[in-house]
Amino acid sequence: MSKLNFKEQVLPHLVSVAILAIVTILFFSPMFFGNKVIEQYDVTQGVASGQEIKEYRERTGEEALWTNAMFGGMPAYLINIKYQGEGILNFFQKVYSLGFPRQAEVILKCILSFYVLLIVFKVRPYLALAGAIAYGLGTFNIVSLEAGHIWKIEAIAYMPLVLAGIHLTYRGKLLGGFALTALALALEIDSNHLQITYYLLLTVLFYGIAMLVHAIRQKEVQPFLIRSGILVAAALLAVGTNFGRIWNTYQYGQYSTRGPSALVKEGESKQEGLDRDYVFAYSLTMAETMTLFVPDFSGGASNRNIGMDSNLASFLQRTNLNRQQIQNLVQNAPTYWGGKTPGTSGPTYAGAIMVFLFFIGCFFAPQPHRTWLVAATIFSIMLTWGRYFPSFNYLLYDILPGYNKFRTVEMAMVIALLCIPLLGLIGLEALLQSSWDDKIRKRFFIAAGTPIGILLLFILLGGALDFQSSADNRLAQQFGDQFLDAIQEDRPDLLRSDALRSLVFCLLATAALFFFKLERLSYLGLAAVVVLLSTVDLWTVAKRFLTEEDYVRERNRFTAMIATEADEFIIQQNNSHARVLNLQNPFNDGVTSYFHASIGGYHGAKLGRYQDLIENHLGEEMNRMIQSLQQGQRDFTNTPVLNMLNTRYIKAGEVQNAVIVNDQALGNAWLVSQVQTAENANEAIEAIGTINPAQTAVVNTSDFELPSTTFSSEGEISLVEYEPNYLKYEANVAAESFAVFSEIYYPDGWEVKINGQETDYFRANYAFRALTIPAGQHTIEFSFNPASYRVGSMVSLISSILLLLVSVAALVLSVRPIGKKVPVA
Repeated sequence: MSKLNFKEQVLPHLVSVAILAIVTILFFSPMFFGNKVIEQYDVTQGVASGQEIKEYRERTGEEALWTNAMFGGMPAYLINIKYQGEGILNFFQKVYSLGFPRQAEVILKCILSFYVLLIVFKVRPYLALAGAIAYGLGTFNIVSLEAGHIWKIEAIAYMPLVLAGIHLTYRGKLLGGFALTALALALEIDSNHLQITYYLLLTVLFYGIAMLVHAIRQKEVQPFLIRSGILVAAALLAVGTNFGRIWNTYQYGQYSTRGPSALVKEGESKQEGLDRDYVFAYSLTMAETMTLFVPDFSGGASNRNIGMDSNLASFLQRTNLNRQQIQNLVQNAPTYWGGKTPGTSGPTYAGAIMVFLFFIGCFFAPQPHRTWLVAATIFSIMLTWGRYFPSFNYLLYDILPGYNKFRTVEMAMVIALLCIPLLGLIGLEALLQSSWDDKIRKRFFIAAGTPIGILLLFILLGGALDFQSSADNRLAQQFGDQFLDAIQEDRPDLLRSDALRSLVFCLLATAALFFFKLERLSYLGLAAVVVLLSTVDLWTVAKRFLTEEDYVRERNRFTAMIATEADEFIIQQNNSHARVLNLQNPFNDGVTSYFHASIGGYHGAKLGRYQDLIENHLGEEMNRMIQSLQQGQRDFTNTPVLNMLNTRYIKAGEVQNAVIVNDQALGNAWLVSQVQTAENANEAIEAIGTINPAQTAVVNTSDFELPSTTFSSEGEISLVEYEPNYLKYEANVAAESFAVFSEIYYPDGWEVKINGQETDYFRANYAFRALTIPAGQHTIEFSFNPASYRVGSMVSLISSILLLLVSVAALVLSVRPIGKKVPVA
């Protein structure tokens, strides 16, 4: 048995982690030294959306599980819910983040996880620094961070750690591999970004196939199967720690916009998943893939500062615009000419050094890793082409399980962003340890010359590309053809400039490797050069998209959530929990939910039937309302769905006079005398635009069996107690009545009792709750108490305790004397 050598086996990692922490601190220096935070739009929207849930938790110590603060009401599963056992995972996260502020911590996790991955793949610590920093400071992460996509980056951060655990297991480190895989995958799932986790599973699939083929060739199928079984057990434990979250997400997914639509379009079968055009809106052109290597290949962001020495500035100076107007246009020049029709906040840049090393890896990395990493990279890139490679991607949309539930196919690039630096550093390590004979020299110069040659072609011939964007026609109409000509002359200049920049980095890396092989540069010297070049490369590009202007004082971070005069007026007036419609971008606005029960909201997966209401009724009703208001009229008889949603307040601005009160809102609940039947969802959604909802309700009789279609409407019903997950009504009716509630129908979790006796309820008016009430005085209670949370939360707690015990055992055994090493797969 050999003892642990601190100097060789521990100290390099301590030094490396310290360096990685320092790099992160310096990159986020305004946060650490200026007491500032990044002003993130999505975080602001998310905090506002979850305010009702947070307040309920603070007041009761329990989870609401439902919120009425957005989209008329929806489960809170994907907004802000805590589960039993979550504290154990939170403990691991706090230790792993080294106590860094939240916005910096997610990038640090990316860096540390990739460092661990490279170490597991036998890359030496100081070389591993280069890949770790590149993975963390890639523009995909930085642009996402600036936007506030924290959980997406969190999921990206744990991808390398999961892969490290899997590889450790196949290397024969069974307990350590099991513990690391289970813990990392549990954290990955806990990040609650299913699309990134989906891409991780695709990456693991490529790895697993490669390991299987390798095992067959080496006649080691039995060890492979044993280790695979251990990994399955680790995955089950990870799933168990997140069982409640997974169950609720799956259950909700069936009724959200990601699930099958209740409506059937003419000539089409019932569709499951997102609309294809919606899925492929953020597709990259094939040429745009080169932003991995040249950040400004497609113009960078949709709008960026191109300087007063640009062609656009020269043209504008010949016009009648003043200097301030010219500067404003130059600072927000429409430079992007890629394929994402909604535009972009920045390119997906992997780093010139990392792409250069990727080519090195293609020639020098050992098998089977070279094959699967190249294959996964190519597959990832093909996914990002989306609608620009329809024969491949539309087929996957139709046949690949779950693929049609995700949008923004550009996000598939996370696979390439993991594989490129991994193959690059594995290949670099192999090159450094190889001899320097004629064969190796030839392979080296081919490997290094290929990316250098590509960059030279861009510099010399890049101007021959088509630099037109889908937005150019609009630009020509708005600013004129000469403005557009100037922009299109600037775009190739941006490409050549960044291609030259990448070329310089590649030439410097080539020289460093050449001098190392000639023994003119030591290993530490080479590692220092590679780390420095990679850090400068990624740092300087990342800073284009995260500048000092993106930071604000902590006290100013959530200024959007300060109640305006209009908000205060509504709060004072609204004592019946009526809903509010903010006419300013209502269906992409979470801030209104901070103060009110909003008709709109901010969420990527609203209930599918509510989205149908938006597309088939609410959009049109809002347009009619606005036209009526512009004509000085306040007639809400032509807005039946808004009235059913109890939309009593319309917010047209931020002052009190901008609040319009809708006296036609039907209240929290009302009694109807007639029930009109519909045979399917299409008939039901069409019918609710033609009825008088105060007198008639529409029920789909293929889903619900009615006792009658005629009821008494004499009596009253009122809401007397409100919680997000509990509604209590008092009803007094003369005869059997049919009550419609201004609450969104959801089939799993809501329990209804009349005078303490559980009863069934209906879905009426396509998306609302309804109930038959016998004659007399009654207390009606709606309670949201889904079994998926109760049972799932308990399973999560038990699994989390098991995970903790396994992790502690693996840690204790890992610091014991190390025995004979197991050969690397």
